[in-house]
Amino acid sequence: MKLFKSKRYGSLLLAFALVFQFISPVNLITAFAETQETKIQVLATSDLHGRFYPWEYASDAAISSGSMTKIATLVKQLREQNPNTILMDNGDTIQDNSSYLFLKDEVHPMMLGMNEMGYDTFTLGNHEFNYGIPTLENVVKGLTNTAVLCGNVYKPNGERLGQPYKIVEKNGIRIAIIGMVTPHITKWDGPNLKGYNVTNPVEETKAVIKELKDGNKADVFIASMHMGIESEYGNGDSAREMAEANPELSLIIAGHAHSQIVGEKVNNAYITEPGKSGEQLSVAELTVKEDGGKYTVTTATSKLLNTKGVADDEALKAKLQPYHDRALADARQVIGKLEGGELAPKQEFKGITQAQIQDSAVVDLILDTQMYYAKNIPTGAHHVSGAALFDSNANIVPGEIKKADTSKVYKYDNWLMTLKVNGAQLKKYMEWSAGYYNTFKPGDLTISFNKDVRMYNYDMFGGVKYEVNISKEPGARIEKLTYMDGNAVKDTDEIYLTVNNYRANTQLLNEASGLFKGEGVPVVYDSSAEPISAVRDFVREYIVNVKGGTITPTVDNNWKVTGTNFDANKRAIAAKLVNEGKITLPKSEDGRTPNVRSLTWADIEAIGAKTVNLLTFNDFHGTVDSKLSSKNPGIAKFAAAIKKYTTQENDNNGYAVLSGGDSYQGSAMSNLTYGSVITEMLKELNVQASALGNHEFDWGIDKIEKWAKDGGFDFLASNIYNKKTGKPVEFAKPYKVITEAGKKIGLVGIATPETAFKTLPANVENLEFRDPVAATNEWAAYLRETEKVDAVVVLSHLGTFQDKVTKEITGEGADLAKNAKGIDAVITAHSHQVVNGIVNGIPVIQAGNNGRAIGKISLSFVDGKVYAVSSLEDLASKVKDLPEDPAVKAIYDKYNNQLSPILDEVVTTLENDLDHDKTAGLTTLGQFNTKLMMDITGAQIGLTNGGGIRAPLAKGELTVGDMYTVFPFDNTLVTLELTGADLKKNIEYGIDPNNGVGWIQFYGIKVFYDETKPVGEKITSMRLMDGTKIEADKYYTVVTNDFMATNGDGYNFSGAKNLTDTSIVLRDAMIKELKKSKSVAFEKQDLLVKGEDTTVDQGNAGNGGDNNGKDNTGTIPQAGSVVGTTEVITIGFLAAIMGAALYFTSRKKEENVA
Repeated sequence: MKLFKSKRYGSLLLAFALVFQFISPVNLITAFAETQETKIQVLATSDLHGRFYPWEYASDAAISSGSMTKIATLVKQLREQNPNTILMDNGDTIQDNSSYLFLKDEVHPMMLGMNEMGYDTFTLGNHEFNYGIPTLENVVKGLTNTAVLCGNVYKPNGERLGQPYKIVEKNGIRIAIIGMVTPHITKWDGPNLKGYNVTNPVEETKAVIKELKDGNKADVFIASMHMGIESEYGNGDSAREMAEANPELSLIIAGHAHSQIVGEKVNNAYITEPGKSGEQLSVAELTVKEDGGKYTVTTATSKLLNTKGVADDEALKAKLQPYHDRALADARQVIGKLEGGELAPKQEFKGITQAQIQDSAVVDLILDTQMYYAKNIPTGAHHVSGAALFDSNANIVPGEIKKADTSKVYKYDNWLMTLKVNGAQLKKYMEWSAGYYNTFKPGDLTISFNKDVRMYNYDMFGGVKYEVNISKEPGARIEKLTYMDGNAVKDTDEIYLTVNNYRANTQLLNEASGLFKGEGVPVVYDSSAEPISAVRDFVREYIVNVKGGTITPTVDNNWKVTGTNFDANKRAIAAKLVNEGKITLPKSEDGRTPNVRSLTWADIEAIGAKTVNLLTFNDFHGTVDSKLSSKNPGIAKFAAAIKKYTTQENDNNGYAVLSGGDSYQGSAMSNLTYGSVITEMLKELNVQASALGNHEFDWGIDKIEKWAKDGGFDFLASNIYNKKTGKPVEFAKPYKVITEAGKKIGLVGIATPETAFKTLPANVENLEFRDPVAATNEWAAYLRETEKVDAVVVLSHLGTFQDKVTKEITGEGADLAKNAKGIDAVITAHSHQVVNGIVNGIPVIQAGNNGRAIGKISLSFVDGKVYAVSSLEDLASKVKDLPEDPAVKAIYDKYNNQLSPILDEVVTTLENDLDHDKTAGLTTLGQFNTKLMMDITGAQIGLTNGGGIRAPLAKGELTVGDMYTVFPFDNTLVTLELTGADLKKNIEYGIDPNNGVGWIQFYGIKVFYDETKPVGEKITSMRLMDGTKIEADKYYTVVTNDFMATNGDGYNFSGAKNLTDTSIVLRDAMIKELKKSKSVAFEKQDLLVKGEDTTVDQGNAGNGGDNNGKDNTGTIPQAGSVVGTTEVITIGFLAAIMGAALYFTSRKKEENVA
């Protein structure tokens, strides 16, 4: 290591050399001169922001990196290695981390630290001006031997606020340390600098260097400049410009930007910046060579030393302990409590602050506080507030709220200002703020932020409603701007705008660059003179005094980001990979702005991801067109929506189309062709597999095998067994393996056990429906161990439901997800619900019914791990805009041309709408249906199951096709006799909203019930419609359908007598009956009454039941004539012949619920 000599020793050696040269041929004078080099070590901190002690008071937690106590340890070590050491601080030192507590102390803890460590200089940063010049001067008085540098700020009297430089001599070398602050302190703290002149630091440095050179005052020039390496707003505000304009500088310590710059040479200067909060220490070394009394910096190096893990300097820590104790006590004052969840929403992507892309309780708390404490707002005036988040981690968690927690919400010591603006100025301000977002581009998976805008320069607003359309370019993004009452904001409106002083004095009112410069915007309120002035303190007061010490996460959802069109599954996979650290969000070059570029699928593929997409639909129910409902896309539009995915070019992902079952039964075209039209669609879509729905059994098992063969796909059902053989059925496979994108996906088929009673019992009497979980576990293990698949997905016809508020998923499919092992996703069906969520960490999905949605399960494989996500594409809301697939449209046209003469025949005209929803109680169509059943058969009471009626009927012409759509099942009329007790038992079951099958529909009887009572005790009274009371032991004639009569949907008619299946198809008989009238009107009767039966009994004359089961002959309200048994048989025979001739195909019995 080079020895460090004083001038005295150097002179002695020189004298010795002069004597020795007379006896030696070597020129030792020259040799010695060439060795006169000194290494000057420069240590620098910047942007310490109050970290005097290894503690973060806002979070009340120790910190392992940062603080003066750790810096002190490094400084001692480095000084021991080289005594020619200079120690500098580059500003932003006395703000943040509870530093404000000590502003009036005789010695501020940061000043104490500088004194103890022996700092040579302290250059003022912009935050030193936050509290005003008098406070700043009081703080720096606590320094002993440290020079305060600030050469470009002049007092009103023309004197500099701080020294422009300090000369430090090391080994006879005079080093000039020049200190300047960014000129933009007038933007941020203009009122505090009124009357002060802030000059261009580059030009000021030139003048200082000239002064020093002219006076021969310095040998080496270095600078401590509180500004980033790159320009912020211009006017000489960058270290780069400083180096380029001043070639005399050998070293520049940069700051302000919180960047970590090891060393970058610009012109003759090395630029280094030590990050923030004492997390790094800049260490620079200048090699200075003397030549003839002149000094030259021959080499310069720099590095950053991290303080993480560095031991604290215990001596300094002990001296700072009293300050720490005060800050800790202050931080731990309990001021209230938070109930009901965190204030900040959970980040969807780690590193993207969710509260900046959606409205949040944490920002609304700030806005509400600002609006509450702003003064001089006239009654009834429009009042708007704007505020930013200063910290990406701003939040408060449930529990006690401590004083320090308000610093987590509001970090800085800003105060309130209210400006009187107009609507046009507000819009201009809001558009400026919305420039924080990058413009959304197709394929983007994240919302990203402008690399040139800091997060604290993005404001969100209260007092107005608005949308930020980020598909538009900056300046044209604010849309639907209204006040909270919905009235539009007009350009000429007078508005009181409350913001903090930083925003007001920087971006809004600044005379040089403010948005409102020259517009004469008045300030109507400034809280700086108030006893409580800081926004952070107002937040505390708001919690304590306005909210009574208890707050809840309250969000008014007054704004949202629009203009995005994410692929939900790709986005969800990207989120998982980011959150697991597989992908890193891009940052700005200086590291201060996160997420400066939106992720795309290319980022996922770049890490080797392979993805398989499973496109799912279920319960299509033969819905070939939109005739019945505008929400149904029909087969041609549905096929186009599927092919939009499967025919994408330049897509490296794999796709497979799957059905959850119940594809065929439900429309006239499908029913009359036994599903052929649907089979052709499935083949065109290249459907690879389908679950077996309960309605697949409606026309017999032989149809199942034919559909699979003709459609080119497999039916899967691992839990259906033949009762006779005890083996799995042959018409369905337990599993299937598909290979896409080089990955093997195992599909396990599961049928709902409800099939046993939700289809015509005769069709499944030889089948056993086993436990779905056991079957899934068996075949999932087989697929993984034997077939070596990469993922296992359950393709089921199990029902699921999802709570609209909590998003909790329940039902058979949810139970399977909770209990099955070794599966990655579950496809559900049967309940006609839109379901998309997570159960037990597993995506569970259901795509509604009738082709109204497409489910999408994406399986991405990265480093041997599968990432499964799910989403739904809603088709129902955009049916009009969907294109038609030509090939499938041709299929539809072929069958439609064949059948339209039959299906378009008008049956009658409905004079009013007949509503129906099986989950909504007794309906108009339910009564209409059962009354017709009574009229046709002459029964006293009509009963049908709500699920057998598939849709409501609209006012207007009623066609045969409509009747097939609403009554698709070829159920027959069954007459029987029931006792009053059995009638009550079945209606009790049918009006239970939790029975899982929907409400029973009836006519001919009036039921009184108490909904608060348990099932079995709800019905308090029943009467025929003529008022005759139903008696428990008497028999009554009833008409129902063959599905219910054979215990379908869980009804029980085992106590009936004289049960007769008329073989008359219900739908056909209704068509014949309705054709008798050109128009039909029907008014719903109040037949299901909540409350007591107050009817006065007049005796049982005429219409009562009978103990011997004989026909009753009383008058029954009806639309047509009474039909006796002989006539019923005759009608049945004629209807059978007519049906054969009219529809040219016979129809089997089947069941009729979802």
